[in-house]
Order: sequence, then structure tokens, then C-alpha cells
Amino acid sequence: MLKFETTSGQALDLGVPNQGQALVPSNKHIQTIENSYKLPQPKNENEVLDFFKKEEWPEIEAQKFYNHYCAIGWKIGGKIKIENWQASAKNWILKSEELKTEKEVSQNQDNLHTVRNKNYNQPL
Repeated sequence: MLKFETTSGQALDLGVPNQGQALVPSNKHIQTIENSYKLPQPKNENEVLDFFKKEEWPEIEAQKFYNHYCAIGWKIGGKIKIENWQASAKNWILKSEELKTEKEVSQNQDNLHTVRNKNYNQPL
């Protein structure tokens, strides 16, 4: 045990390595078990189609999802391997819903509407 006093009675040499047995975390064996249930990628395209059908989404979205992630090697951002493709598919569905609503809103707006008789004396 280290003494945290102001006296110089104790010397601590951090340059000498510990000669004892290396400590291994007690939960190391649990980590390998946890990794066994992860679904890094689907077995085939039919598995993705079945998942999207169960979620009541069109087949075309399932094909887009499968083709996209096959093309980039089942990675997120080109770096991180997907640990659960079903969670990624649910995010794909949520994102496509957002894009659909954004597209509908932008189609209803006329951002380029101009008036010929402008009053330049009005502040912006």
C-alpha cells in the first residue's frame, strides 16, 4: 500500500516492471460469449426481404438497403463494421420516412415565387 505523506520515507520506482502474473479481467470470458449473438450481416438478400416484409416496408427499400451495404462491405461510414444489421435496417426505415416527409414539404413550397412589382423601400 502506498503512503501519501509529505515525508520522503517511501520511494516508488515505476521503471521496474511487475514480476508477478498479469491480471486478466474477470469478465473477459463473458465478452466472447456476448459477441456470439451479434448479426454482422445477413446470410442473403432473402433474409433482408423477409425482415422488411415483417416491418411492412416495400421490397424496393429492402433491395436498396441490401445493395448499399453489400457495396460498402457491411460497414458504417466505411470504417466501423455493422454489429447488428437489423438495427441498421430499422435506422434505414426511419431515415427513409424522414426523407419522404421532407420531400413532400419541399414540393408544397414554392421557393422561387417572385413578384414583378417589388417595393425596394420595405426592409427585408
